[in-house]
Amino acid sequence: MKNPPNHPGRKLYTSELDIDEEHIDAFVNWYAFRHAPDIYQIGFDLCTCYRGVAGDMTILDLYEIGSVDIFDTPQYRSIAQTDPYSAEILAERHKKAHTVYSQVFVAPEPVDARALLNADWISVERFDFTDPDKDRLVDYLDAGEAERILLAGAKRVRLAARTKAGPQHVSHRPHYMLLVEWPQRPSLEDVGKRLSGHFGAAISDQSFFVGYRLYPWPDRKDVPPRQRVAGG
Repeated sequence: MKNPPNHPGRKLYTSELDIDEEHIDAFVNWYAFRHAPDIYQIGFDLCTCYRGVAGDMTILDLYEIGSVDIFDTPQYRSIAQTDPYSAEILAERHKKAHTVYSQVFVAPEPVDARALLNADWISVERFDFTDPDKDRLVDYLDAGEAERILLAGAKRVRLAARTKAGPQHVSHRPHYMLLVEWPQRPSLEDVGKRLSGHFGAAISDQSFFVGYRLYPWPDRKDVPPRQRVAGG
């Protein structure tokens, strides 16, 4: 699984926010009927939105892009200027974080270069790693941890590292993100604990997110499209 020949070169971009319950429906309607179409038209490969049931932040928007250069294009910069609804919707958020990542490890290995994300649920572990040998993270996943997560029902495991973003995307998030995609609510809650248990003090600034897909509509009808479920 290390350096697979079809390893995706595209980047992952997360846009996170905290927003009160009373404003979520308005946000989702704006996201689905205005923002997502705008984003697709300027060249984003994939656009998804997840609602948290546990962890940090209420909403996590997850995108795949071909290059960080897209943030420097006139088309991207014009989105906010030409969207008459975004300012009112986004004024309701309490916190935000915008982060761009390069994909370091992907399992199972992609069979082609298409965008990968298609999951009703995701779990995200964020962390810093101070060990100078960064390959140890990949070795840890490749030596059995990724297989353990996949055998528990996950669709894909991805390790990503923060990279350069556009001038308006300065993130306070830690350097690494371990993204796991699930067809149902995650059956494992120990991924972050096992990570810190294995590497000890080399792991720091840990936080997490678990959420279900709001946009596009989930594949399973039992995923609640609006109703918040209890955290794990």
